[in-house]
Order: sequence, then C-alpha cells, then structure tokens
Amino acid sequence: MTLFPGTDANAQGNKRRTPTSRRNAEFLEKQWWIGVRGGLSYSKVKPGDRYSVFSSTEGEPNSLDKKYNGFKGAGALAGLELTFTYKTVSLSFQPNYRRQRFSYSNRYEWKDTSGVVTFDLNYKQDHQLDYIELPLLIKYDILKNAIKPYVQAGFYYGILSTANKKVEINGTDKASGGTEFKQPDIMVGAKDLFIRSSIGFMAGAGVSYDVGNIKVLLDVNYRLGTNNITNRKNRYTNNALSGAGDALDDLKLRNISINLGCLLPMRYVNANNFRSR
Repeated sequence: MTLFPGTDANAQGNKRRTPTSRRNAEFLEKQWWIGVRGGLSYSKVKPGDRYSVFSSTEGEPNSLDKKYNGFKGAGALAGLELTFTYKTVSLSFQPNYRRQRFSYSNRYEWKDTSGVVTFDLNYKQDHQLDYIELPLLIKYDILKNAIKPYVQAGFYYGILSTANKKVEINGTDKASGGTEFKQPDIMVGAKDLFIRSSIGFMAGAGVSYDVGNIKVLLDVNYRLGTNNITNRKNRYTNNALSGAGDALDDLKLRNISINLGCLLPMRYVNANNFRSR
C-alpha cells in the first residue's frame, strides 16, 4: 500500500495538456474586432511625362514645367475597420472614404524682340480627389503590454468618387506700365481628367491602448501609388482648362495619413464578466 501515494503523485506530476485544453488556449488567443477610424490626409503627386498647351519659343521645354507642392493642404478620411487577431498578428480590412488634395503652379512669360518681358501670367492649380478606398493590411504587435506598438503593411485599391479643380490666375501687363490684374477663378468638375482607379502599397506604424474592452489606436500610414491616375485620352478635352493653358502631366499619388480609431470586440472570451480576453 505504500506504493499507492507515490504512484498517485507521479501521475499528478505527469499531467499533460489534452487536445481539448490546447484548442481552448488557441480559442482564447483569437479575436474579431470592429470599429471606426478617421483622420487627416496629406497628399502630393510625383510627375512623370510632362505636358503643356504652350511651347517655348526659346527651345527650353523645361521652362514650362509645373512646380508641385508637397504634402500641403489637408484632406480627410473616415471609415471602418474589421480586424481578425491571432496572438500578435492581425489581418485588417479598413474601407474608408478619403479626400486627397494636391496643387501645382506655373508661370508663362511673353517677351518682345529685344528679350524684355512684356506680359506674364501666373497660375495656381488646386485639385481635390475623393476616393472610396479598400485597404487590406497585416499588423504585427511588437509588444503585448497595455500599450501595444505595432507595424502594418499591405496594399490598397481606390475607386474615384468625385474630382474638382480650381485655377487661380493673375498677371502683370508690363507693356501698359506694369498693371497687375487678377482673372476670375476657374472651377470645374475634373472627374473626366482622371482614371477611375488608384492602386498602390501602404505601410505604417502606431500604438493601441486597451480601455476595458475597447481598443483605442493611433497610427500614421504612407501610401505609395503605383499607377498613373491621369486620363491620357482626356488630357486636352476640357475647354476651360485648355484655354487657360493647362494640361495634366502623368501623375502618381503619394499620401501620408494620421488616423485615430476605436475598436470593439465581436465576442467575449469570458462571458461571466464580459471580458474580451
């Protein structure tokens, strides 16, 4: 009989996790999240081939190039987030409505036969593009603390919803004594000047903080557009813009967004006190 206590102790010491306990542990490490996110969006464009209605009489084609402004003029974005998390890795779908703004300026001069500038025109072109965007990202939590820094990367597909363009024109008539003037602004719907899609990659970093069952997150993302968004067939079809000397270059989008989000768990792991984990 003295063998039984030892046998029992040995049996207790050799307990192993059963397949059921392993499945329960994996279940506790999985979670679905749903929520909202929004923020600010700053854009610029990278020009490719250059185009102009005018041509230089001095044999200097680069003199007509537009001067692009980088990441000026804030847009906005608002959307949803649906995320599946397993341990420290998440797959996140973040559909949103995003407004992108970019601008450029150019200047044209007319000279007399002696080379003196007699007339000049200055143009400022502002563009506003609205996209329905469908990003798919993979997230990785660097730490498993209350405050979790994370990185994410993936790709996006955007569908153009609306596009508008505003042109401001002013100049100086130096032949009439240096008279300065300003023409009425040109405002047109510019959807036909752009193709319907915007495709590219995106990557970013951020932090999340758990407030009870609610996950609050703040991140910054960079979008790298890979396709030319200019509609080449309609480059010169808008009479108001062509009359003002404007023709779009081939353009690829770049964007930086600052986002704030709030996520809720779609199931409770502990039903007794309604905890998500």
